[in-house]
Amino acid sequence: MATYTHRNRAAAAFLLFFVFAPGFLAASGYEFDGIGARSMARGGAVIADAADWSAIYWNPANLADVKAREAGLELKKGRSHSYDGNSFSLKDPNFPTDAFAKKHVESTFFFGSLGAAVPLGDNSAFGAGFYTPLLQGSDFKDAGLPSNTQYNSIDYEGFASIMVANFSYARKVSEKLSLALGVNAIRGSLSSDAKIGVNLLAPGTLHKELDGTGFGTEGIIGAKYRLSDAFSAGAVFRTGANVKIEGEAEASLLGTVEKSDFKFTLMQPATSGLGAAWRYRRNLTFTCDLTQTWWKGFSNAMTYQTPGAMLADQAKTYDWKNSYKFRAGALWAYNEHTDFMAGYAYDTPAIDAGSLDHASAIDVHMHRFSAAASRRWGGLEATLGMLAGDFTTRKAGGVKYGLGGGYVMGEVKYKF
Repeated sequence: MATYTHRNRAAAAFLLFFVFAPGFLAASGYEFDGIGARSMARGGAVIADAADWSAIYWNPANLADVKAREAGLELKKGRSHSYDGNSFSLKDPNFPTDAFAKKHVESTFFFGSLGAAVPLGDNSAFGAGFYTPLLQGSDFKDAGLPSNTQYNSIDYEGFASIMVANFSYARKVSEKLSLALGVNAIRGSLSSDAKIGVNLLAPGTLHKELDGTGFGTEGIIGAKYRLSDAFSAGAVFRTGANVKIEGEAEASLLGTVEKSDFKFTLMQPATSGLGAAWRYRRNLTFTCDLTQTWWKGFSNAMTYQTPGAMLADQAKTYDWKNSYKFRAGALWAYNEHTDFMAGYAYDTPAIDAGSLDHASAIDVHMHRFSAAASRRWGGLEATLGMLAGDFTTRKAGGVKYGLGGGYVMGEVKYKF
């Protein structure tokens, strides 16, 4: 689910807003499932109850409840499938008709995260880790429709990634309240290679390549309040960041070549969330979260140092809206060595109808179901689980879109 997981807006989750000619492809964003197989198996509903290394992502205030030094590694591998009723639509107002017939796209992915939590006495802790909220690729090849006279073929490969390094500190300021601060160092990367067969004035192949990287930082604030031994509440806010992507682009057609440096601002959206945890019994805990991603204002604007006919500046064309996600989960401590977890997550679309395309992360109302089991041997803990999203559909502008997929996830954690 390179697209589904990160939306994907992976989901997950910005790919690639180009074949970087104005209007050729829509951008996509992403909505990250999270880190840590134990946490994701609970639907990600752990803002008030993730007292392990994965708290660096969910809510760093939970680090204050970590009792021993620990390190964790989580990996996931899966597959996604998408449907676009417009195929690889060319969003060029000069050529409004669909050019290609292929409507289904399948993709596979493999990625992960790692981190550590270190208590600093009885009342504070430090956490650090690395994860990739976006690791998304696109590979689309098709022949043009016989009825189309502008484009006769397309061979497009694109890749987008965001890598995050996190550093967090948490402290119990009272018996009931923990507060935390964190910082994310962000690296963004974009690349694409597109060959489009055109029949405009004369047959030829429009070849476009782009590659760029950029860096940014965002802050994190977390809080956890223990109402009683059975109830706790949590809150987290990420400031978001504007990551300045810079790189080189080149385009050629019928012997004409254009080269230019480019600049693109990737808006890492701000996010906020509230969560609650209820220990119904000594060995059974229920949790629920409500989060918001502040997509409004996301832009695909791009500028070239030396613009031309094929490498022309692109103004903002997106009208994304903020999205919401509801999460719920349960943890059953079967015995001192074995835990079982299950969860559900639902989130709303953010991408506007004009941005939907195979080249982007098709955005639909998504239902995700997850489950896992953990086993402990001394200081070692292993978790194996699955997450699946149903093939949900959405109609926008009279066009049908669909998205679904799933992955297997595993986590190894060691206390030392």
